Amino acid sequence: MAKANLQLPDCTALLQFEAALFSRRWSARELARLEENAPAVPLVEGMRECLGFLDRIVSGDAPNPAALAQLKMSNMLCVAGKACPDESIRWMQCIQAASSRGGVPAANALCARERRRLERCAQRQASMLVSAALLRDAIAGAPD
Repeated sequence: MAKANLQLPDCTALLQFEAALFSRRWSARELARLEENAPAVPLVEGMRECLGFLDRIVSGDAPNPAALAQLKMSNMLCVAGKACPDESIRWMQCIQAASSRGGVPAANALCARERRRLERCAQRQASMLVSAALLRDAIAGAPD
């Protein structure tokens, strides 16, 4: 019988933003825009706190595939927790409670609603960050 895997929230957009931040793909101008955007500042600072996980992933610090998967999950949970703390806490509490009652399949079924809430929040936060970095001048009509 195959082992059931926990269905993790899809936070791809936030993780891609974090990877771009880590690899310095943002220009100084775009970073300055983020620093001027009050809602973005704590989120970017929080994501920087998670960069240790990403650094270990990129550097190949994981000795085996299981350790790499654990680092990736830790990074995702860190980033999601910084971007959407309330939704992350509710999803993790649901997972813990459901897992203790019925294992991973029960947790996946019972916590799907909380997982989707976390995914929607992560998408909104990623959209806000990209807009803050790239679109402010375009929205204001200023030349780029």
